[in-house]
Amino acid sequence: MKLKSIPLFTIVLTAFALTSFVVLYPTGAPPAKTGSPGDGGNCTECHGGTPTTVTGWITSNIPVDGYTPGQVYQITANNQITGSGKFGFEVSPQNVAGALLGTLSAGVNSQLVGGNKYVTHTNANTTVSSWTFSWTAPAAGTGQVTFYGAFAKGKPGPVRLSTLTVNEATISPPPAAGPITGPSSVCKNNSYNYSVGAIAGATSYVWSVPVGANIVSGQGTVSVSVSFGNSAISGNVSVYGTNAGGNGAPGSLAVTVNSIPSTAGLIAGASSVCSGDTFPYSIQPIVNANDYIWSVPPGATIVSGAGTNSITVDFTSATSGLVSVHGTNSCGSGSSSELTVIVNYVPATPVITLVDYTLTSSPSEGITWFKDGETVGTGQEYQVTATGTYWAQGFNTQVGGCPSDTSNNIYVLYNVGLDEIAVINKVDVYPNPNNGRFILQPNWNKENLDLRILNAAGKEVYQSQIDGRNAVQLDIPLMAGIYFITLSDGKRTEKMKLFIQ
Repeated sequence: MKLKSIPLFTIVLTAFALTSFVVLYPTGAPPAKTGSPGDGGNCTECHGGTPTTVTGWITSNIPVDGYTPGQVYQITANNQITGSGKFGFEVSPQNVAGALLGTLSAGVNSQLVGGNKYVTHTNANTTVSSWTFSWTAPAAGTGQVTFYGAFAKGKPGPVRLSTLTVNEATISPPPAAGPITGPSSVCKNNSYNYSVGAIAGATSYVWSVPVGANIVSGQGTVSVSVSFGNSAISGNVSVYGTNAGGNGAPGSLAVTVNSIPSTAGLIAGASSVCSGDTFPYSIQPIVNANDYIWSVPPGATIVSGAGTNSITVDFTSATSGLVSVHGTNSCGSGSSSELTVIVNYVPATPVITLVDYTLTSSPSEGITWFKDGETVGTGQEYQVTATGTYWAQGFNTQVGGCPSDTSNNIYVLYNVGLDEIAVINKVDVYPNPNNGRFILQPNWNKENLDLRILNAAGKEVYQSQIDGRNAVQLDIPLMAGIYFITLSDGKRTEKMKLFIQ
C-alpha cells in the first residue's frame, strides 16, 4: 500500500527504573513525562541525568503498510536499561501539539493516567521490564502517528527516550459488485429478497431500490429484503461496496414491477334470454390481465371463448343468475364486473289439427297462427279462409316473449269438398320452417308415392320414392328459401310449401 504523506505525530513512552528516588512514584509515573514536543518534559525531572534517545524500545503488530482506522493493535514498551533499580515507563500517542491520537487501553501491569492520555506501570519492580497494551487507531485522515516513550531505572538516571512512528494505510475502494441474485419480475404489495456475493475489501454495502420500494432489512449487508408498495414502479435494484478508501462500482438488476389486473369493465350482452338460447358476452380488454375468469348462471355453459374477453353461453338448462368476469395474472386477480341475466321459459310446442276449416292447437301459451310464413291470427283456434300451409307457435306472455318450436304443418285447400280436405289434412311436414332436416308424414293409404321438391323457380331439386303409409325422416341440403313439395300416386298430386331457414 501507498503511505500518505501526512504530518508526523509522535507517541512518547516514559519508562522509569526507580531506585531511591522512584519510590516517589512506585505505582506509575505522573502524566506528561514522555519527552514529546507537546509534553515539554521527561523523566529526568524526577530521576535526574541526561536523557538519551534509543530506537526499537517501542514495538507493535501494526502492518508495515500502515494502520487501518478503527482497528485495535497491540503496542509493547521494553525497558532495556541495565543495572540495579526498578523498571518504569510512560507512553503516549500524540501529535506535535500534544493531542492524543487514537484510544489507549491498559494491559497487564499497566494503567492509564492523565485523562487516559498516557499509559504507565502500575507497580514498579525489578522483574517486569516489558508492558503490552492496546491502541485503537484514530479516524481516517489522521495520517502518521508517533508513539513517544520515556524509560527510567534508578536515580540519578539513566533516562532513555524512544519513539515508534506508524503510517495510516492507504485503502483502495472495493472492486465492482458482482451479479445481484433475486427476482427480476415482482408484484406490488409484496416483499422479495436480493443478495450479492461478498465484495473484497468492503466494510459495508449500500443498496438502492426502485421508486416506491423500501428496504425492510439488511441495508449495509450482502442481503436485503425489499418491499414493493402499491406506488412502486419498475427500476433497478443496485448495490456497491464501500470502505475507508471510497466506493466501488455498483451492480444492478433491472426489476419489472407488476400490478394485479384492473377492474373489469361493463359486460356487453343480453340481460334477458330464452331457455335454449345461445348468446355472446364480452368486455373490453382488461389492463394487465393475462387470463379472464368467467362465471355464468346455474345450468348455463360456456361453449366457446373461455379464458378470453369474449365468450358464447348456452342457456338450454339455465336458470336466472349472474354473468361475471375478472382478469388474472401472476400477481393475482382484479375486481369483477357482473351482469344479471334473466332466463325466461319457453312454452310447450303446440300440435295442430284441422276439422272442417277450423284449425285447433293443443294447449300452449300465447298461440299465434301462421299461413305460408305470415301471421294470420292468435288464440287456441283459427278459422281457415284461404288455401295455404298453416302452423302455430306458442309465445311466453308473461316476460321475455320466448317462442316455442313451431307446430306441425297442415296444408289446406279452401273451398273444396270435405272429402278432399280430409285427405289433404293427413299430409304433415314438421318442423316447418326448418333447416332441411324435417319429417314428412303423408298418411296416404298408398305404398308407393313419388316425392318431388321444387324451388321457387319450379326447378326440381330433389326426387325419391317413399312409402305413403309411414312418416319419412328427410335431411336435404337446401339453401334458405321457399320450396314446394309434391306427392303423387299417379292419379292425384298434392302440393305444399316448404320453408327453409
